[in-house]
Amino acid sequence: MPVAGEQVWYWFRELDCQRTSNGFGPNAIGFQAISEWSRLRGVTLKQWQLDAIIALDLKRRELAAKQTEKPEEEQQVSERPLTSRLFDAIFPNKRK
Repeated sequence: MPVAGEQVWYWFRELDCQRTSNGFGPNAIGFQAISEWSRLRGVTLKQWQLDAIIALDLKRRELAAKQTEKPEEEQQVSERPLTSRLFDAIFPNKRK
């Protein structure tokens, strides 16, 4: 972590642990939450610091979304050739 970013990282971690969730994943840290946090802490953010917090928030939510994704199951394909008898066994004729 670059020295210049250590304070922003600390601030982001503090905001992150107060984040809410919607049941499907973490909610974004909104401008209202950042503004309220800033007021309570007596911190006046510079534009680059605000941009960095927003970028960290976006990356955090991207990583959380990837953790919840299920890997696609590989379709298993039979090595047996499809013959008419095998087709009839798989899809029997319902008409009688």
